[in-house]
Amino acid sequence: MNGTSGRWIVWIALLWLALPAWGQSPAQQEAVLDQVDYEQRIGNQLPGELRFRDASGELVDIAALTEGKPTILSLAWYNCPMLCPMLLDRLADTTEKLPFELDDYRVVTVSIAPEEGAADAERMRKDLRNRHGDNIDNWHFLTGKKPAIDALAKAAGFHYAFDPQSGTYAHPAGVVVVSPGGRISHYLLGMRPEAPDLKLAMMESSEGELGSPLQKVLVRCYQFDPTTGQYNLAIMRLLQVAGIATVTLMLLAVLWMRRRQAA
Repeated sequence: MNGTSGRWIVWIALLWLALPAWGQSPAQQEAVLDQVDYEQRIGNQLPGELRFRDASGELVDIAALTEGKPTILSLAWYNCPMLCPMLLDRLADTTEKLPFELDDYRVVTVSIAPEEGAADAERMRKDLRNRHGDNIDNWHFLTGKKPAIDALAKAAGFHYAFDPQSGTYAHPAGVVVVSPGGRISHYLLGMRPEAPDLKLAMMESSEGELGSPLQKVLVRCYQFDPTTGQYNLAIMRLLQVAGIATVTLMLLAVLWMRRRQAA
């Protein structure tokens, strides 16, 4: 993600950090800020052998969670005072608008704080379920040890930082869409992934398994802009294709008429 397109996302992610960081110098705050970003690594394979604990305390690995279905991956801090609960709430709002069954995809949230455990994951799960009901029944809330967290964050291009002075984590906002098998296909950046963008990203990442035939055709008419994390209608491309087709038909018509005259 380049500086201009991603800077505002980083600043939003650090707003909550400002309150406990009043005692820091501007240089110290800038040093923390410079470590935080989403580096888009589309096509990268998530390490399937990484193991985490779910909200019930059971061990699960990334390979099992991403097998056979597209997955929405978010890295969060369960004890975050503001940003993470807000992002997960908005993600839940967005998934409610998706035209898919809950069994068609998964949502995996991984804590970036190694001191958090299954009790923190379960609290977050209950809080979201109280607000969103069974819409989050296909969500998995995970915690893990620092080496596994850092390996997953590195693979996803998720750059975060722990500030020992304030005792808080600074991190970017956004979600990663992963294709069946654990390969990164899309990044949707910012605080609220839009339902149309998330739907199209999941349809593309599912390799044509999700969506109606009409929706699959529409996907081809949209162009994904990785700098904004959004889809744009590829009008110019469609016009170019239509123009080439028109010229080709005209040339064929001229050749056909000349052959008839020669005969």
